[in-house]
Amino acid sequence: MISPYVSLFFADRGFSPVQIGVLMACFQLSRIVGPYLWGWLSDVMHTRVKLLRLAAVTALLAFLAVPGIQSYGGMMAMMIGLNLITSAMSPLGDALTISTLRRHGAFDHRYGRVRMFGSIGFIAAVLTGGALFERFGMQAFPWLASTMLALFALVVFGMRDAADEGPRAAPPPALPLLRRPDVAWFFASAFLMMFAHAALYVFYSLYLEQLGYSKFAIGVMWTIGVVAEIVFFFYQGKLFGALALRTILAGTFVLAALRFGMTGYFAQYAWLIALVQILHAATFGAHHSASLKRLQRWFAGPLQGRGQALYTGISYGVGGTLGGLAMGWTWKTLAPMHTFGLAALAALIGAGCAVMSFRGEPERA
Repeated sequence: MISPYVSLFFADRGFSPVQIGVLMACFQLSRIVGPYLWGWLSDVMHTRVKLLRLAAVTALLAFLAVPGIQSYGGMMAMMIGLNLITSAMSPLGDALTISTLRRHGAFDHRYGRVRMFGSIGFIAAVLTGGALFERFGMQAFPWLASTMLALFALVVFGMRDAADEGPRAAPPPALPLLRRPDVAWFFASAFLMMFAHAALYVFYSLYLEQLGYSKFAIGVMWTIGVVAEIVFFFYQGKLFGALALRTILAGTFVLAALRFGMTGYFAQYAWLIALVQILHAATFGAHHSASLKRLQRWFAGPLQGRGQALYTGISYGVGGTLGGLAMGWTWKTLAPMHTFGLAALAALIGAGCAVMSFRGEPERA
């Protein structure tokens, strides 16, 4: 929840922009294999809550060791190990939520409302973090992160698994589905969206700080985006009822290109950057919900856990990792503004992939 400040924490430790890009890529690297491993375990063991509990407690214990790590190599090893653990949280949490909502036919109207609470928590964490780091410095980062993980552990120990959607049986293979053209085009688009968002997650805070924005102002910019995301999630059902899924998914990529282009080349105008942050409702909120809805076409029931894991691994894992490395190179070799220009280009290509994933389906799909 306080990921916008991770790059600032690394910078405070004295790491260079390229080193930070590599560290953030390592943070993503575990998402390539981690989510599928956790997803496979959840499908085989028929439980998601127990695995979430294990991940929450282990991540908390690991993060408590971060303040004592000073070397670059040690921090790299910690980022890989820590994210291998935390990579369980998003796919298993989404799989649990979707399985529950599917039983009641309520995904379109209820998923956004559920996801909205996570966005509210993000706002509270970002604003709290901005104020604390402004006052106590970035050395407070590991302790605030540990507090968030402790609260998460308390929550998951009060959760229970969704009922099985059918009789338990050996789960069918999931990887062969990747050979389908529509599935491959969809995952290519997901990869490109997270490749583009590496500019945001890795370098957005550093970019604004370089331009003279305070840490609190940076927190406010992130908060604007998440408020817009909350509004989207609240009204998600109306949007999904009014527009075809094809239109929503492809549209999020076009708006992402606009967002990153404006951020890269007009960031000196605070009012404009604040306005552009509203597009986070589309580039994250709408894209995330539309992607999960699209994913249910191929991965459901006994494939749910691995479907979510593949989505996380290919998009956040491979896309985030390669995006972080590419953005770090662009930042150093060209200029920070072109880092966001590259993100805009990736988003435009992603729009084409999203459209191709619907080829041959009815126009209303």
